[in-house]
Amino acid sequence: MHRLNIPKHLHSEFYAEGIVALWQAYKNYERDRGEIGTYLNYQIRFRLIDLLRQKVRQQENEEKVVYERKIQLDDGNRNVKSGVPIPKMMDIPLKNQAFWAEVRRHLTEKQWKWVKYFVIADLSIKEIMEIEDVSADTVKGWGREARKKLRKEHVRKTLEALL
Repeated sequence: MHRLNIPKHLHSEFYAEGIVALWQAYKNYERDRGEIGTYLNYQIRFRLIDLLRQKVRQQENEEKVVYERKIQLDDGNRNVKSGVPIPKMMDIPLKNQAFWAEVRRHLTEKQWKWVKYFVIADLSIKEIMEIEDVSADTVKGWGREARKKLRKEHVRKTLEALL
């Protein structure tokens, strides 16, 4: 088991497999084929190698399933620099569609991105700048301008009426 570099946590399983292989090799041994010791060693070794390959294949399949599930959950879209999942804005439920449509009507596309990410999705400025590939000052500027527009009296009254 040491020569095959079998991990310690699998020793008992491989030991049991080796004992079974020894018993089967002893049962199947034919005297005219050569020395019994050599035959037993080869049979046990090949049985352990087969089990090791099976374990490696099983682990690779499990990793593949985990990876595919991970992609399914976050759609596989990640920021290149940070590895942070990029949220799909379509998946974020908006409780009051009319209210958010009115908010969006008063904002530019960049300001709406700030509202969408910072207010609705609750992402940090750092996450927004990584997703949009812009500087922190740019994201803060979007937010500053969006707040300024939404503070205007006629906009506030329109939005309050929708709530």
